[in-house]
Amino acid sequence: MPNIHPQALVSPQATLADDVEVGPFAIIEGNVTIGSGCRIASQAKIFSGVVMGGNNIVEHGAVIGGLPQDLAFDPTTSSGVIIGNGNTFREYVTINRSTQPENNTIIGDRNFLMAVSHLAHDVEIGNDNVLANNVMVAGHCHLGSKIVLGGGTGIHQFIHIGDFAMTQGNSGMTRDIPPYCIVHKMNQLSGLNSIGLKRGGFTLVERQEIKLAFSIVLNSKSTRSESLEQADSLEWSPAATKLIEAVRSPSSKGILTR
Repeated sequence: MPNIHPQALVSPQATLADDVEVGPFAIIEGNVTIGSGCRIASQAKIFSGVVMGGNNIVEHGAVIGGLPQDLAFDPTTSSGVIIGNGNTFREYVTINRSTQPENNTIIGDRNFLMAVSHLAHDVEIGNDNVLANNVMVAGHCHLGSKIVLGGGTGIHQFIHIGDFAMTQGNSGMTRDIPPYCIVHKMNQLSGLNSIGLKRGGFTLVERQEIKLAFSIVLNSKSTRSESLEQADSLEWSPAATKLIEAVRSPSSKGILTR
């Protein structure tokens, strides 16, 4: 049976695994599912429509599944948040539900969201990402996996961020961040996340190919079409291909280049 503090408010229509812990003054609405091993700390709030996997930690004051901060949103819209396994949401993290009927904001596995970070409506993030304090991710952004966003980073809506990308603290992005890249200040591409790639298990050959692909499609004086044509004339590993394809098919916001 879940360990629910007597001063918590848990709807009878919520489904909690037998070993879930709920702290004092936490609120869990109906139509919520919380998986095994989760801990919901004091004064956290889980709104209707949240489906949470196992072994997630929701710290003090975090709010998951709240209304989108969209002036045109109809609060009667049925939408939610889907969360995988092993995530940590530190103090006062906020995650908004989708603006689209029967749709969801989606969080993968083993992500670490530090205090006061924010995921807006319809965001999708993969696995093993780290969002430092006060990171702000606007609506409809897509984040891959193994990404590190420095404290105070602001991400404009509809942006795509590739795997193993990294941002400097207090940076701001209004265009896509390519996979494997480091960015800083406002839309400034620094170069490759070489240490992250090495730690991530990429082989020497893969890292060399990624470096070559970067130099052709992101650090060249040629036009975009000329750079892609040059890249297409060569054979690439799947890792390097991911970088090339991100440049070929960016979001509507475009992609950062040197």
